[in-house]
Amino acid sequence: MADDQGRQGPRGRQGEPGRPGPQGHPGKRGPDGARGKPGPQGKPGPAGKAGAQGKAGLPGKAGEAGARGAAGPQGAVGPQGPAGPQGPRGEAGPPGQLPSIEQVLPWLEQLFDAWDERRRQREQEAAERAALEAAVQEAEDASSDDDAESDDVEGDEHKKKKKKKKHGHKD
Repeated sequence: MADDQGRQGPRGRQGEPGRPGPQGHPGKRGPDGARGKPGPQGKPGPAGKAGAQGKAGLPGKAGEAGARGAAGPQGAVGPQGPAGPQGPRGEAGPPGQLPSIEQVLPWLEQLFDAWDERRRQREQEAAERAALEAAVQEAEDASSDDDAESDDVEGDEHKKKKKKKKHGHKD
């Protein structure tokens, strides 16, 4: 039935406060009164501080170029640059004079003496290495013979019988 009627109207005035109850408490307070009229216009306040400085404007046009000054003193020499590519090969010179056999003989004697000394040194080192290897081989043979004899005698005494573990089977 409420839908057949139109919109609900405005709310009515609030009622007067009720009588005090049995304990002496007063009733609820009534509604606030109407809003007052606006007051008269106030006096203007003191002037405020100046605002922040604005941004700089666009730069102006460049002026005309002045006359060119006198040349300065010559600077120090710079570092050497990289070497350029190699040039073409020059012509062959005249054939030189070969040394005489008397000039070459002392040098050849020194060369052959050094070669003989080096060969003797290598033979001596090879003999020392062979003797050292033979001594090591003899020491190994002697120690392996001693170990074999001592293992046969001592090996049987120190061995213990291992106990076999019996595992029970559950059926």
